[in-house]
Amino acid sequence: MNNSSPKILNKKFIISVITSSAFITGLTLAVIWLYLSNIDRLDIFHDTASVKSITGIILGFAIFSILGFSILLFASSLMLIITFSNYEKDIKKYDGIAHNFATVGILNSLSSCLLLMISFSIHYFLDWSGYLTVALFFLTSTAFSFWITNKKILKSEKYRSQDSSEEESILKKTPTKIIMPFLLLTPAIVQILPLSFLLKQLEFSEGSNDFVQLSLITMLSLMFSMLSMLPGVIYINEKKNGEMLRSITLILISIPTTLVVLSLLVRPIPNMIINMTMNLSGISDWRTHHFYIDNQTHHHTMFNGLLWNTRYYPDLPNRFFITGVSIFTLGDIQLICPTKITNARKESLKLTLDDMNEYDRKIKQLKTVAMECIPFNKNDIHTWDSPISQPIYYEKIKTANDSSMLKMLHSLK
Repeated sequence: MNNSSPKILNKKFIISVITSSAFITGLTLAVIWLYLSNIDRLDIFHDTASVKSITGIILGFAIFSILGFSILLFASSLMLIITFSNYEKDIKKYDGIAHNFATVGILNSLSSCLLLMISFSIHYFLDWSGYLTVALFFLTSTAFSFWITNKKILKSEKYRSQDSSEEESILKKTPTKIIMPFLLLTPAIVQILPLSFLLKQLEFSEGSNDFVQLSLITMLSLMFSMLSMLPGVIYINEKKNGEMLRSITLILISIPTTLVVLSLLVRPIPNMIINMTMNLSGISDWRTHHFYIDNQTHHHTMFNGLLWNTRYYPDLPNRFFITGVSIFTLGDIQLICPTKITNARKESLKLTLDDMNEYDRKIKQLKTVAMECIPFNKNDIHTWDSPISQPIYYEKIKTANDSSMLKMLHSLK
């Protein structure tokens, strides 16, 4: 009784802290601060920090963004847990089978990564048909899954010796021998989706060697495969001891920890989550819009036509129009940027795998472009995307035109 009382008090204290308005406000301000810090516009943070009405919404979307990102990255773990749960009641009598179940799942994922890269290399270097290389990948992955499942589980002497001779065990049934290898392959197949998402955010220095590119992609894929399977492996190994609460607790700890490790490997991940939060909450809108401003508020000469596409209409006196991107709107502040920030932002969410310093240069470029953004009072600028004919431009805006192996890999997806 004496030991349980402190635990209950600690739980109540933690819950009271997490649900307090001060804690929610602090987390929300942290999200806003990180977003503005990424574009080096903390000069408007003080003006937005006083807005309290939307803090709960921002925090809610931050949690939703992390949850959605986690489901995408750890989809293979989820499939492994579902597969294990399907067989759990029938195989729990076998001592140590849960560990081998998790081992087969992670070996399938690692081998699928290698086989995927080998298939891609055959397609790229030997110019095989894309359909043929995809078929080769699925056939070899399936063959490996059947082999490793039989070796570690279905035909293991360790588990056969635990069977009673009077009844046919689940491991000896024909449907199990056919279906289990396929089900244990699903985590490996599912992981292709988040892996392809990460590969889209990668690029290489111009002129880098194809073999170097392939080697780096393979190493990153294997590390991602291991990390994405980690929560599922932890769950299975803890569940075998009958400690359901402990296994769930460890998963909740392992997911953010693994996200941190992945963020060290793929540095744009935190910015992706923060950008997703701001987009979903309506604070940022990275689409191009047209705005009009009254001459009494700002004069058109303050807006370089080559940056802002500054123009006016003879039939609409006393106001002029600009083209820009509203990257931050909160309270009375609306931060409008030139359209070139869109490309700078896209580049800042990519990682040059063979030159880690390139990411820092892209972030610096984003911050440089963001310094050209203008914080308006929301009442001083108005969105008007409806087309108006025959504009007169002060200066016509200039438009720009848009690692071989990675481009080829993207084209296959």
